[in-house]
Amino acid sequence: MAWSSRAQDRSTRLKERPGRELAWENHAVILQLAMTAQDLSELKIKRAIYLRMLLDTAPKRLQDWVDEDELEDMPKSRLFEWVAYDLECMELEQIEATLTPREEARYAREAAEFKGFE
Repeated sequence: MAWSSRAQDRSTRLKERPGRELAWENHAVILQLAMTAQDLSELKIKRAIYLRMLLDTAPKRLQDWVDEDELEDMPKSRLFEWVAYDLECMELEQIEATLTPREEARYAREAAEFKGFE
């Protein structure tokens, strides 16, 4: 019986999920509206630097796995890391594509000065 209540709890959470995601999207829009153009520019640059830091750790996170490896034999944690890596690459490409020349210069300068998180 315990598994039944857990399954029902999980089912309820899945049904609530779209509403929660919509709520988070609404919060994100409200935050964006409250930010100045300078704030958004700074956030974009900081996010790009953070994504670059994550991509620098990819060799350690992905280790020796390659695209040709069978998915069935791969640990779920490694699959998660591979998907995360792909999403990080796509997000960084999107951010970099929207940088203005001024933002590009600042991004290059701050990325070069970045020493990691203390």
